[in-house]
Amino acid sequence: MSKELNFIKENPMGFLATVDENGKPRVRGFGIMITEDNRILFGTSNKRRTINQLKVNPYAEWITKSKNSSTLRISGDVVIEEDMQIKLNTIENNPVIKKLYAGREYEFEMFYLDNVEYDWFEMK
Repeated sequence: MSKELNFIKENPMGFLATVDENGKPRVRGFGIMITEDNRILFGTSNKRRTINQLKVNPYAEWITKSKNSSTLRISGDVVIEEDMQIKLNTIENNPVIKKLYAGREYEFEMFYLDNVEYDWFEMK
């Protein structure tokens, strides 16, 4: 596994930046998951503004920070995950997601970043 994916696994909570309908940046706390094939996945409700913003402007950045203040920003093109079986597996295998979306599976939206760029800042 790459240095970046190891860092993300150790620091899965961060902040996701999108652009709203008026072209203004919007940043919110956002956790991520890493799949068996090392895709970085995000999940949210289709009732939230986040997913609609990403459908209009499919580019996002996410940043996380370690305890020693090193930061990693990832950016890329947003791809909405359409495979319902992947969504169902994610709900079943993640206790937090399961608590939020069991019985409301069609409200759960997942996306990942493609053409990912990594940007490091390490406190030394």
